[in-house]
Amino acid sequence: MKIEKRLIAFSILAVAIGIATILPLEYFMTGESQTVAALTDIKPWFNVDVSYAYCNPYVSGGNNTFSWTGASIEIVANFTLTTDAMQNADAQIEFYKFAVSSDQGHIIDLSYYIIEDKANVVTGICGDGTINLANGLTYNGPASNGGQCINWQAWSPDAVLGFVSSYMLQYNGDEASEIVNLIRNAQTLYVDVSKVSTVTVSGDLTATTPADNQIIQHIELAKTDNGFVYGTYVSGTLPIPIQTPPVPTFPSSILYVPTFGPANMTQP
Repeated sequence: MKIEKRLIAFSILAVAIGIATILPLEYFMTGESQTVAALTDIKPWFNVDVSYAYCNPYVSGGNNTFSWTGASIEIVANFTLTTDAMQNADAQIEFYKFAVSSDQGHIIDLSYYIIEDKANVVTGICGDGTINLANGLTYNGPASNGGQCINWQAWSPDAVLGFVSSYMLQYNGDEASEIVNLIRNAQTLYVDVSKVSTVTVSGDLTATTPADNQIIQHIELAKTDNGFVYGTYVSGTLPIPIQTPPVPTFPSSILYVPTFGPANMTQP
């Protein structure tokens, strides 16, 4: 009888331990699934609006060692926080495409990313698309034509400017590339802005959500004597883009730093 009582007691204890073990596991799994579910309900943290764009079909320069000619495209985009920003996540990375085309067809796709870091979880960014996170993960995104990270704890603007730029150059008298010829032969240029993807970071979880490639904004650059222009700006009120034209590996006695805007125009 004593043996049976002990067996019954041990059985009850084992069941009690089992319940105590299972309940926290279920609670943890439920909490994680809720977090993942929150990450699947991704909403934009930014609205984007291009306020100014300029294409110079005849960029040129040089020094005693080499010379270059080509074309440049510079785009100024306003990024404004949405009402859904900073909700249900520690940080969000949004990738955008700026597709440049003409009346002759597609010319080039430019890309830009913007990061809103609410909880100081982004530890490093690189122009090749690499983004380092505090949880130990590294996100290898696409190479871009510009990008920025906003640390909300250090700086909390409601809107920022983004500069998207690209230079298509040839050196020392090489023939113009197909892209440059397309630009120079165009009568009108267009830029279509769309979102490529969104990366959301919450704790140790990271979710990537592809976009539907819907056109957010379509703009038309009018041809003028100084190139192709969309919008206006007051000279001296905008800084030059961060990116400068790629220069071959030569002694860099002179680095070409373009003046932003249609005032910098040299045409043969």
